[in-house]
Amino acid sequence: MKNKNLGLQKKVIIYTFIAGLIAFSIGLAVTYHEVKGAFIKATGRDFAELAEKIAERFDATVKKEILTFQRLAEDPVFIKAVKDDDRVSIGDFLSHYLKHADEREEHINILVVNKEGRVIGNGGLKGIYKIDQSKEIWWQKIYHYGIGQIYASDIYIDKSTGLRAFDICVPIVDPVNGEVIGGIRSIMNVDVFFNFIKEMSFGRTGHGMLIDSDGTPLICSILPLIKHSMNTPLIKIITTKRSGWAVVDDDAHGGKNSVIGFSPLYYVNSLGSDNLGGHKWYTFVRQAPEETFGPVYTIIFKLFVVEFFLVLSLCILGVYIVRKVILKPVQILHEGVDRLSKGDLHHKIDIHTGDELETLATGFNRMGDSLKDLYNSLEKKIRERTAELIASETKYRVLMEQGHDAVFIIDPATGEIRDVNLQAEILTGFARSELVGLYYWNLYPEDMRKSIKEHFAKGVKRGILVLHEVPIRKKNGENVWVDVSGRLVEYSNVRAYHVVLRDISQVKKEEERLANAGEQLARSTMVMLEQDSKLSTLRKDLNYLLKSMNMSEAILTLFDMLADETAIERIAIFEKEGSGIRCRWSYGAEDMLRDLYVDIIKNDPIDSVMGSLKPLKKSRMDGRCWIDRYFRDWILFPLKGRDIVTGLLIAGPVKTDKDEEILKRYIALIDILVEKERIIKKIYPYHPK
Repeated sequence: MKNKNLGLQKKVIIYTFIAGLIAFSIGLAVTYHEVKGAFIKATGRDFAELAEKIAERFDATVKKEILTFQRLAEDPVFIKAVKDDDRVSIGDFLSHYLKHADEREEHINILVVNKEGRVIGNGGLKGIYKIDQSKEIWWQKIYHYGIGQIYASDIYIDKSTGLRAFDICVPIVDPVNGEVIGGIRSIMNVDVFFNFIKEMSFGRTGHGMLIDSDGTPLICSILPLIKHSMNTPLIKIITTKRSGWAVVDDDAHGGKNSVIGFSPLYYVNSLGSDNLGGHKWYTFVRQAPEETFGPVYTIIFKLFVVEFFLVLSLCILGVYIVRKVILKPVQILHEGVDRLSKGDLHHKIDIHTGDELETLATGFNRMGDSLKDLYNSLEKKIRERTAELIASETKYRVLMEQGHDAVFIIDPATGEIRDVNLQAEILTGFARSELVGLYYWNLYPEDMRKSIKEHFAKGVKRGILVLHEVPIRKKNGENVWVDVSGRLVEYSNVRAYHVVLRDISQVKKEEERLANAGEQLARSTMVMLEQDSKLSTLRKDLNYLLKSMNMSEAILTLFDMLADETAIERIAIFEKEGSGIRCRWSYGAEDMLRDLYVDIIKNDPIDSVMGSLKPLKKSRMDGRCWIDRYFRDWILFPLKGRDIVTGLLIAGPVKTDKDEEILKRYIALIDILVEKERIIKKIYPYHPK
């Protein structure tokens, strides 16, 4: 009992902790999902705002440089110097602009050209450039058919210095006639000019980038540009018309499921399609996912610890309460039931919990009282039941012993004989003790035992066993002919095969005598047929002899022999009746086919066989017909008498060509009988009921 209670306690503990673990897991998963979702949204909004600020900084830096040179290009003194090709004055202007060190660092050089595109002034910084700039793209863009326009180039490698450069070009326009009289080309050192992007970095891995609309990295403060892997989905997300944020599978820095912010450069992108090499510029901000979600993981870990100890405490409290409220009363119930099972019917279970357990204890106490009453009357009922069983056994034994046929009770699984009656001892010559335990098929001659064993197995499967005119070997070695019928029965929850052997030795002798007489008559007939004068007398005698013979028994014998030699399980004979046929005899499907009437329809199997006088197999039929309801596989033969069809015979299944040949030979014998007279009418009274 202690082991069982201990097992129940273990189950309670295990199931309680499993329930707690499930609740803990669900709570942690929901918390993680909600916290991470909220964190992603907040981080995404921050990254989008930062990307927009970086874009504004780029726009402001480029715009400031453009406005500076626009003011210079609009200065009347500077315009006059350009028109007069006054290189000294132009040099003074540029020297004044480049007097600050940060300006000199940001610029690779500054070129001023006249209206022919020839250089008339430069900042004197790095690099050497051609005097004739008229063929350069920047001059062609700002000249713009003589009316002038601002031009900002794409980022490129300056051939003179090898530095990454960015051109800001402004036309110089004559205010009198509005014609372009020259231009200013400011060649910016990209890594210095846009160095402010490094100031926008955050954390260990958070930083901003500048890319163009083709996804080409232009500026990154963390990785070399060639190490970025800009994928198509990422480019599509970044190169939108508005700023925003997203979670991407690959952030071009090796991060998976990263949060990024992005924004277009509104001012720079508005300069026109001739600028930036035909592209548009965008900023995007990213951070390594492990750094981004670090705070989330920290929060989740803390929640994990808190929830774990909370669930553990609740589980321990739950186990204590369950042991106190449920397990202890259950233990008392178990002890009470154990005592009741050992016969202590006076024991009472004392539980006062005010719930279903108390109700159950009260029910057990009532059950104990009922068991006492039942025990008092049980002995009387046992005596009465024993008397009934004895009477039933006596009745069964009387029926067994008074029967005229030999009865065998056989084990269907093994084939061993369990019991026999007195008539079985008389029939076989063996004592009951010799028959019990003997295999059923050992009653037959040795050469038949294999086939009898197979037939027995089929009978067990079908639930019925039928054999006609088979010999069994008596103890003295003689053979006795019997008809066998068996049926699977059940008594006292035990399955048995009830087999009856009917002695037909006398019938067999009579049939042999009639057969001999028939043979003798047939020989005499042949002699008499040679004598025309005795033909009439012979026919009369032959008719008399045939009428005196039991034709139905002859046909039954033929079918029994046919079933033993082939796999055929069902046979039916139909008599032609009006516009249809009616079943007059069947073997293997008596209840299904009894008195079945079928109309003859044109082109159906019946019509085909009666018209052609040839057998028809199922395999030659297209589709299904009414025969398929009673036969799985079948063959149909016409029965002829006096050159007309008097009926049909159906048999099946015919599994081999050998079965079909054997069946044809038996049909020939039946036709001989039918040739004399309509034998179907004669066998009708012998139709099994």
